[in-house]
Amino acid sequence: MEFHDILHGHIRFEDRMLAQFFGEILDTPEVHRLRNMRQMNFDVPLIQELGRSRRLPHSIGVSYLALNLSRTLQMPIEKRKCILAAALLHDAAIPPFGHLVESELKANTPSFSHEHRLKHLIYGLEGGRNKYSPVVHGKTSGLLDLFRRHKVRPNDVLELVCPMRPGGNAISSGIDIDNIDNVHRMAAMLGWDGAKRNLVSLMSNCTLGEDISLCFDAAAIPFIDKWMEYRQRIYTMIIAHPECIPQNALQADLARRAVEFGIITADDWRMTEPEFEARLRDCPQTSELAWQMISGCDYSLEDYVWFKGYESSKKLSNRLIAERMTELTKSGEDHSIFVWNERGLISRAISISIRDGGILNLGGNSASCMIALVRKRRSKKRLTKEAASGWRRRVAATFSELFGVEEYLVDFPETYTGFFSSSNSSGFMLGRH
Repeated sequence: MEFHDILHGHIRFEDRMLAQFFGEILDTPEVHRLRNMRQMNFDVPLIQELGRSRRLPHSIGVSYLALNLSRTLQMPIEKRKCILAAALLHDAAIPPFGHLVESELKANTPSFSHEHRLKHLIYGLEGGRNKYSPVVHGKTSGLLDLFRRHKVRPNDVLELVCPMRPGGNAISSGIDIDNIDNVHRMAAMLGWDGAKRNLVSLMSNCTLGEDISLCFDAAAIPFIDKWMEYRQRIYTMIIAHPECIPQNALQADLARRAVEFGIITADDWRMTEPEFEARLRDCPQTSELAWQMISGCDYSLEDYVWFKGYESSKKLSNRLIAERMTELTKSGEDHSIFVWNERGLISRAISISIRDGGILNLGGNSASCMIALVRKRRSKKRLTKEAASGWRRRVAATFSELFGVEEYLVDFPETYTGFFSSSNSSGFMLGRH
């Protein structure tokens, strides 16, 4: 079995038993679904290749890394199959539009979790009783019977994808083969020099521990640093580049309306993105916006405030923040508020196991909240400097109240540099007015 991959080049699965197992799981409807799921939620012209990428190539890439790592240990074939299955299925339970839809569904159904969704995919909604419910059109679940034939325990796969023990494992942790492949893959698709070389150098200094965790040589540290730099630059661009925000806002509005009008629910989320977008176009409440996914986005950026460098224990949903910020905007239906509230996405604190050297802590967890004012219809009108200044002040006061903070850094469209930690960021202490 072989694949030609933009990041790894020519991939070959030469072990006959593992290749047969991988081929069978690759042919299940749960995995076929990934062929029609975007790797990145947003299809933005600025970074078009990311919008075109699908989750299946990434999942195959993660499986390839898992296969190579598992060779370093003497382990039963069933355990290697389990690791391969977890690598290939780690994204299988993602809903259309990824975290946009996920956060909206979680606001209504807090129990809507990745672990439960993957368990439902494998076992069916009612355990084994519903295993024949369709996963994609005309095809029913195939994983449970496949695992039984190959003596792979489903719960062992679930534990690798959604680990309960502290520290995680090679599939899911602060630094894992999912994130290693994903970040390098995005960097390669953006045409950044050195992405492929950095991946090879990083993985050549990495082995798999007996507990299925990653262990690194000290020589891997500069390549881990580069991986962290790629991650920070990529997510900074996705979140804050002025050309990305209108499309992000359009899809965020579509996700919110899709949940509001029952186009997608916590019990009916397994559709592919083409099916989801067809439902959006067929629904009168979402049709106009949904057609912009094909005909072009009419949204345009008016202004944004990107809060960074604050400490807050409050966990607020994008929906709640957007609702409060919408109250500050008096332009009615002409405008929309787009919010991206993140922790540990742009940068993260990781603990890596160094061979013969204990534990090394690297990086730090980012905390930022992007609040953007977007005009929903094409127009030559723009906020005056006075109106923009007033809007920014009101947003800052409301942000401070919501998060319980008075000190933070801010960026605006005119100070965007492409780097999360920028000398252009302005430091503020809001005080009481």
